[in-house]
Amino acid sequence: MSSKRHVLAVLTAGWCFTTVLVVGAAAISQPPTTASGIITTTVTDSDDTDGRLDIASVRHRIQPVDGQHVRLTYRVTTYDEFDAARLNATRRHFILELNRDAERGAERSIRISHLDGEGVVAEVVSNATREVISTARVTRVDANAIHIRGPRQLIGARSYFWYSNFHDRHSRRCGEVGGYPVTCQDSVPDRGWLRLDTPAWPRTPAG
Repeated sequence: MSSKRHVLAVLTAGWCFTTVLVVGAAAISQPPTTASGIITTTVTDSDDTDGRLDIASVRHRIQPVDGQHVRLTYRVTTYDEFDAARLNATRRHFILELNRDAERGAERSIRISHLDGEGVVAEVVSNATREVISTARVTRVDANAIHIRGPRQLIGARSYFWYSNFHDRHSRRCGEVGGYPVTCQDSVPDRGWLRLDTPAWPRTPAG
């Protein structure tokens, strides 16, 4: 995987910011259309992983609601269309790792998968206990993108990274080799973390 990162553009309009970061691929920034005070950042990734969950881009949006509350949204987009009903918690899913304090590592993660009877879910997991502590609102944007939303105290962070896991026993490259399962994994960024602006930091960073 490429580890190159370039800032393509920073567009400002009052207090509204849109940033596009390029990770080994070209990208185009779209002018912001939201109210002032909203910060939107998009990061693209190269077409570098086999399987249907090869990540093309990730995006976060920070939206102050009032002086006390902030709403966050995260979006992940893949190169290929995928069947959300075939996502599961073990071998086909997306994970968003959230670093909520000034220490190294992630205190929480968000697992996007499909549960029978519930559909696509975004489970907020404590990395200390591995227990699901809540869920965030999740929306299937289109055939190759998923969007999650929640309050800062639930899904806020100082920095984050995404990764996807894809395994299908019928897949030529993400199936089985010698009777052992092969999982194709992609991450954005390839190394390190994506930083969030201060309004996205949780006031109480406990996991």
